[in-house]
Amino acid sequence: MNISKKIFYQLIASTILSVNVLIGQDTPNHNIPLNNSQQSAITQPKQFENFKDRLFLGGNVGASFGSITFINLSPIVGIKINKEFSVGTGFIYNYYSQSFAGRNYVSTIYGGNAFARYFVFENLFGQVGWDRLSVIDYRSSIINSRIWVDNILLGVGYRQLFSDNGALVAMIFYNVNQTPLSPYQNPIIQIGFNIGL
Repeated sequence: MNISKKIFYQLIASTILSVNVLIGQDTPNHNIPLNNSQQSAITQPKQFENFKDRLFLGGNVGASFGSITFINLSPIVGIKINKEFSVGTGFIYNYYSQSFAGRNYVSTIYGGNAFARYFVFENLFGQVGWDRLSVIDYRSSIINSRIWVDNILLGVGYRQLFSDNGALVAMIFYNVNQTPLSPYQNPIIQIGFNIGL
């Protein structure tokens, strides 16, 4: 990788580490006057009226740079079990490069993931995730040999609402199953936005 590409990737990383877009968030309407019975109903947790209300779509874009360059694109689909707990799954496609012994090794990484998220408080949540990724096995004597690597990610996150359907989100994860072939360097930090459309 030449120096101009490295500077370009570092500029991208400093601009955006992670963006999460969620579709299907509840958007209250504050312009309609309410009577007392309607106001008391609002204070109760809203139940999901149909299956569609439980679904959300999203995506993730992330990057980290150093001796290992890592760029992540990860669309997801999830379902809200209740207001505090949700689960989801997605697809992962990564670009990965590593400098080792004066040489630069580049590969693509792909696979799937699953996660579970629980809001402990209104804006504070815990999350556990499992990524199963196909990576180049640099230990193998066979050129471009691939191997499946499992990553177990544990972490916490905080969201700060800035509108009825948007929030700034910061998350930190630790890969408890890290190996020399794992693309994640601990700790894994993601900062981005959740935007309901």
